[in-house]
Amino acid sequence: MGKSKKKNKILKCFYGIPHCHTAFSTGRGTPNDAYEYGKNTEIDFMIITDHNSYLGKDLYWNNKEISKWNVTNAMAERFAKKNDSFLPMVGFETKTSLYGDFNIINSNTYFKGIIKDINLLILWMLNNPEAIVTINHPHRNITSLVYNEVLNKMITSIEVGNGSYPNKYIRHDKYYYSLLDKGWKLGAINSQDNHRLNFGDSDNLTGILAYELKKDELIDAFRERRTFSTESRTLQMYFTINDSMMGTEIILKDDTLRFMIFAEDKNNKIKSIEIITNKSTIVKKIENINLNSIKYLYDHKHIEGESWYLIRIWQQDNRLSISSPIFIEK
Repeated sequence: MGKSKKKNKILKCFYGIPHCHTAFSTGRGTPNDAYEYGKNTEIDFMIITDHNSYLGKDLYWNNKEISKWNVTNAMAERFAKKNDSFLPMVGFETKTSLYGDFNIINSNTYFKGIIKDINLLILWMLNNPEAIVTINHPHRNITSLVYNEVLNKMITSIEVGNGSYPNKYIRHDKYYYSLLDKGWKLGAINSQDNHRLNFGDSDNLTGILAYELKKDELIDAFRERRTFSTESRTLQMYFTINDSMMGTEIILKDDTLRFMIFAEDKNNKIKSIEIITNKSTIVKKIENINLNSIKYLYDHKHIEGESWYLIRIWQQDNRLSISSPIFIEK
């Protein structure tokens, strides 16, 4: 899809669910059932994030008592060994007293209880450097989260859509834009937040740009914000500014910004494309496209106060996809 600087490899697009539940907390089926279901719907990855308050309970598994947390990880490891074309991963969901719910992904352990002091989360994450944090189904209270450079290295992403499109589904992108305006550097993701055996049935997914379908590649994609939220499982998209990839921070050398926007979808036609910046301002809108594939070049003169840009793509049936931003540093 996109050229990379990593040994001349090419970035590929993979799709999956970064937030879902099993019967180990508030969902249905075992983790193995969930992975099997997701694989059969032809998604590429799934991150099971059962609620942390349930994970300490022991189960009788493989002739011994073992915690739900350890069983989940064992099932993921076993499933990965048998399936090269599907990436099963594990995280957990936790509540905060002030900001809503977070997912912690790719940690070696978990904690119980509610996060009452955000500084304690920072300390915990410093001891779990392989893990990342994502913001779940944000609401107004997330806008009170004061920008923190250290915490932002841990929080990589925010759900801009949550649920099962198009029915039990909510777009949360206004909170995304608000946090970007406050200085947070976050990537866009989309989660089905499944609580039934319907993993991958609906079309809303997170797209990632990665070199291979491996755990470390997925985590790198989240950290580097090479992610996008989509309501079409067949949309490929990315954009660059001055040849810098979606998710990056670029230093402004002059006022001219050259956008390159790529979008392709074999099933759902692209209707319009918008370039969005601070305060949800639309700086450019390309309408009446009605194509399955487009590569669009646009030169934009940077205006004071524009610190980030992202792409919104509207498709047939009112499907909306949102990229991660590119950030402008002066």
